[in-house]
Amino acid sequence: MTATIRRQSAHPPLGARTPARNEDFFDEAQLAELRAYSRPRKKVDLAAKVVVGAIDLALIFLLDLGPEVAGWVDGAPWPVQLVVVAGLFALISQVLLLPVEWWATMVHDRRHGLSNQSTGLWVGDQVKGLVLNLVLSALLLVPIFWAIRTFDTWWLVGGLLFLGIALFLNFVYPVLIMPRFNKFTPMEPGPLRTRIEEIAELADTSIEGVYTMDGSKRSRRGNAFVAGFGPTKRVVVYDTMLHGPEGPAFPLEQIAQVVAHEIGHYRLNHIPKTFPLAGLQMLITLAFVQYVVGSDTVLGWAGVDDLGDPGAAPLFLLGLGLPMAALGLVSAWVSRRNEREADLEALELLGDPTSFVAMWPSFVALNKADLEPGWWDRLNASHPGVAERMQFGLDWADMNGVPASAPEIAAVPERS
Repeated sequence: MTATIRRQSAHPPLGARTPARNEDFFDEAQLAELRAYSRPRKKVDLAAKVVVGAIDLALIFLLDLGPEVAGWVDGAPWPVQLVVVAGLFALISQVLLLPVEWWATMVHDRRHGLSNQSTGLWVGDQVKGLVLNLVLSALLLVPIFWAIRTFDTWWLVGGLLFLGIALFLNFVYPVLIMPRFNKFTPMEPGPLRTRIEEIAELADTSIEGVYTMDGSKRSRRGNAFVAGFGPTKRVVVYDTMLHGPEGPAFPLEQIAQVVAHEIGHYRLNHIPKTFPLAGLQMLITLAFVQYVVGSDTVLGWAGVDDLGDPGAAPLFLLGLGLPMAALGLVSAWVSRRNEREADLEALELLGDPTSFVAMWPSFVALNKADLEPGWWDRLNASHPGVAERMQFGLDWADMNGVPASAPEIAAVPERS
């Protein structure tokens, strides 16, 4: 089947789950192996969130961290005070999480054959991450605190500032930030690059180039994505998808499915479409900060008199997290719908549901995907479950009379 079926095919609902069972695609031994990886991670991550959250609350409301640190640089311009306070707060949180990060990457992931990261690279990533966090915090907080100190309805101005900064970061991220962590090499001419360029042309989408990313220096996990806007838009394929222990990790047509899905996001303008929702959510979040967190009572608990005081930065950051956790459920639902829509784009564009379904077990084996998330994780998931996506492809094929078959459970690849 060719692209003539695009935008005209029958398909399962995009806004609701496709009924599916893991047992239809994975045997119990495979599910047990995935549980052995994911369950300890989830338990440790939850414990870390509880501990760090409790310490953050103590620092803000019991030790008055914000005004105390601001006092260390009293007399300096308020932006300097703000960066110092927010930077120290971020540093404390990162230091608290270092043992968990070390265990997750250097112990647990290595035990399960995922991590390739050296100690030096891990330490370097932590340092780079902290510096990046400080720079981005300053880039976001200084303009918003300027609005707080200048306007009564600062949350309206702050929401617009946030949206503008987010647009700027999405434009420069692939060319300024990502290369600080990974090396991007133009893909050599060959069948895969030719296939990717054909897919982009078939989707009426222009791309700046096709690149390989050296993901293997950190992990055996694999993926492909499209990053950037306009002149910076490029297709990126992890090298782990190209080179396995016994040859190519993924067949060409399975990689083509991933690329068609990612290009589908761009053809459907999913990223620009999310900006209005993100802007609205930020307005609601900042209004919450203004009228709840910025109340005299809460400010008094944190030892500050005014929300525009640099010493209020930790309280401000804490206040952002509360409504964002609730509003994130809406974003997650929208994201899952967009993912289904991009899956549909790949199915309609390439007309190859067999390869579409076959790539998911390969991803599960490569990435140790969590196939059994809890109810809260499911609500917050940005992507539908793997079994659901496989069933979506089979149902689409059945609705449109396209021949398709699921891989035999015994044929699902195992990776060590």
